[in-house]
Amino acid sequence: MRSRGRASGLLAAGLTDSWQEYEKAVGPAVAQEDMSLFHAGIHREGWPHIFPPPLFSVAFEKELAHAARSVMDLLCAIPGRVFGGDMAAWISFQGIADDDARLLIRTLSARGEAMARQFARPDFVLTEEGPRIVEVNVSAPMGGMNTHDPYVRQFRRSGYHRFLREIGYEAGAPDMTAAWGRAFHRLVRQAPAGRRPVVFEAVADRHDLNSGRKAFEKLVGSLGFDCVSGMVQDLEIRGGGVFHQGRRVDVVFTMYTWQETRRFVPPETTEALCDADADGLVDFVAPPTAALYNSKSNLEILTSPAFSSHFTAAERSFVRSCIPRTFRVTRETLEEALSGQDEWVLKPASDYGGRGIVFGPAVAPAEWKRILTGAARSETGHVCQRILARPWHCPGVDATGRREYHVCLGPLVFGGAYAGTFVRWADAESGNRVINVKRGAEAGALLTARPAGR
Repeated sequence: MRSRGRASGLLAAGLTDSWQEYEKAVGPAVAQEDMSLFHAGIHREGWPHIFPPPLFSVAFEKELAHAARSVMDLLCAIPGRVFGGDMAAWISFQGIADDDARLLIRTLSARGEAMARQFARPDFVLTEEGPRIVEVNVSAPMGGMNTHDPYVRQFRRSGYHRFLREIGYEAGAPDMTAAWGRAFHRLVRQAPAGRRPVVFEAVADRHDLNSGRKAFEKLVGSLGFDCVSGMVQDLEIRGGGVFHQGRRVDVVFTMYTWQETRRFVPPETTEALCDADADGLVDFVAPPTAALYNSKSNLEILTSPAFSSHFTAAERSFVRSCIPRTFRVTRETLEEALSGQDEWVLKPASDYGGRGIVFGPAVAPAEWKRILTGAARSETGHVCQRILARPWHCPGVDATGRREYHVCLGPLVFGGAYAGTFVRWADAESGNRVINVKRGAEAGALLTARPAGR
């Protein structure tokens, strides 16, 4: 992705003041009501949503989609190019604890590897120099799935959307549900005769209320499946198939993460499900292999000169333009992390939701040393990543007037195809450098706009 120099060209030309023009056309009261109706229609407990959304250019979305697919291609190349297909060596590089490594090796398969890569979301923070990848999420339960299409549908119901059409612009986004469905169908090997296939939405944590469950049930229902939810630990896995409360299950979809697998799921349950998949008794979506692709330690392989010979000149150029230097925190790298405190942000290698992130400049040197020393000794793995010094300030408005946001874009890649982008917006004046909904950011979808007919 080329450098943009102050990120010019990201937003749709001619529409940076379109909300203000809408207010002039319909009056402040009607515009305010439109804003209120949008929030009421999209409401989800604990999830603030942005409205009106800034509108991006079609060219930028294409470039973002290409970058998202490109980084996934690089991740998928790592085990073969860098480790010669030796998955145990890749696991060792990531510093995975022995018990977890045994489970990962025990459940490895060619089908599992392919399945693990089907659902991904690289996260890009927008900077003045352009988008920069800060992590790549690879997991079946992908954040943003329950936001993207409902957000786009609600936007299309708004008076603001009608106004844009009236002044000659088309605004929209890809059909995420269709792209997810195509990827999902490719993983399901055959439909049972005489009945609708059953998808079991598997939960690992008994305290997980999962506010998005109804949305998932609706999603798989639209694809021709029945959906039931329950605890993965309660499944009956036997020679004749996989059952839940006496009902045959055709697909087990893991609505839980690798961290939850480690904490809540007995290894023998995971092993039995992988064996049942290998025997054709169930489609297990997805095995824990995804954890290997999900680890931020892979960004060290992509950005370190020590591994550059494994990638082409074009790939290295892409990495330099898109991914900040990242390295594992180990006893060998501890001194570099300590001496460059103001340059680095510390992140857990495999956690999510903005948890455990520490910016070097935000803590005292003694605290930084204590945290880093603990990270180097940890069995869960941590990385240091160069801080993005110049985040882009995206212009926007809300009920109180003009605002500026910092932006994190999460393009969804399902089965290798771009499916739309989950967006989080953080108030630039809040001082919050972690752009995550759990840290107060507002959610939405990336909407593009262009003159009608083009």
